[in-house]
Amino acid sequence: MSDILRRGLPPLLAVVAGAGLGTLAMAETDPASLELQTRFDPIGAEVHATKHGERAVYFIDEGPRDGRVTVFIGGQGTSLEAFQLTEFARSTRETLRLRMISVERNGFGESPFDPALGYQDYAAEVLAVLDARGVDRFSIIAISGGGAYAAHLAQAAGERLVSLHLAVASSRSLPNRTEPNCTRTPEEALETYGAYTRSPRDWWGVPGSPVLVIPGWQARAYADATRSFYVAGQMGDPAALAHEYLLPCGDRAIADVSGVTAPVYLYYGEADTSVPVDHMKEWQAAVQNVAKATVYPGEGHTAQYRHWDQILVDLAGLGDHTVVCQDGRSRLVPNAEVAADAFLGICAWKDAQLPE
Repeated sequence: MSDILRRGLPPLLAVVAGAGLGTLAMAETDPASLELQTRFDPIGAEVHATKHGERAVYFIDEGPRDGRVTVFIGGQGTSLEAFQLTEFARSTRETLRLRMISVERNGFGESPFDPALGYQDYAAEVLAVLDARGVDRFSIIAISGGGAYAAHLAQAAGERLVSLHLAVASSRSLPNRTEPNCTRTPEEALETYGAYTRSPRDWWGVPGSPVLVIPGWQARAYADATRSFYVAGQMGDPAALAHEYLLPCGDRAIADVSGVTAPVYLYYGEADTSVPVDHMKEWQAAVQNVAKATVYPGEGHTAQYRHWDQILVDLAGLGDHTVVCQDGRSRLVPNAEVAADAFLGICAWKDAQLPE
């Protein structure tokens, strides 16, 4: 037994511990033959901070420095921790050499809340982070309520935008949007959303969703809600969430995306009641270059995670191929060769079972 292990143990306990180590040793394994790691395994994305004017901006930057850059915008009320919910496909992302940057939004996570800020301010913060990281060209992937921010960022990006990907993404900031319900007062919004911020599980619970087959997904989702509403001392304050809900009703809500020339990719669930397929149709009418518009039959508001593997492939510039599980292998097949009964997605989706 080593001196390190003996230190601080009473003699009897040291003897017992030593015996225990012998019984737990790997059977017939030479310890000298084991190659132990020399670097840390990642347990999450590193959070960075920078300044935009006098304001602190928090962000993550994951992937190779020379990889294809994508700005990730999570759904309403999420922090930058929401990106971790896609990392069940980290191996695929790394194979495709994608670099993902996510900037925390006003009032969520560590970002200080300023009720004067809106969509354009967030776009300016994202561009400031990209400039500080030496990024010129980039793509955008927006989820759910993040679609309203994506429209403003796409408008501001101009020729820097490589492609725009919208996964069950809201159209609430488009010129041709269905008019939002703006009858709720700020006080009513605070009361409504306070119930969620005080109980983060209610905000991120997804009972019945296919993503529950991913080990740890639901627990990580709760961690995002906890970061969003508590990590900076918010103590469940619903002000930021209520403010975000009311942004589509503001004077500066609309973004003109008619000048966006980059290809646009759309992914929606046929059975989604949170962001119905009508939002996809409004995006199709608002932009000029729709490269792909997919409606997944029978799928709901977590279709973006169920088909995250395909989104990654599209982000990598391989949109002419489809991810399928074929003969026990996860493969990329040319779109024209995908069989009508093909299983879409990596084989992990086919083989996984819901937890007990």
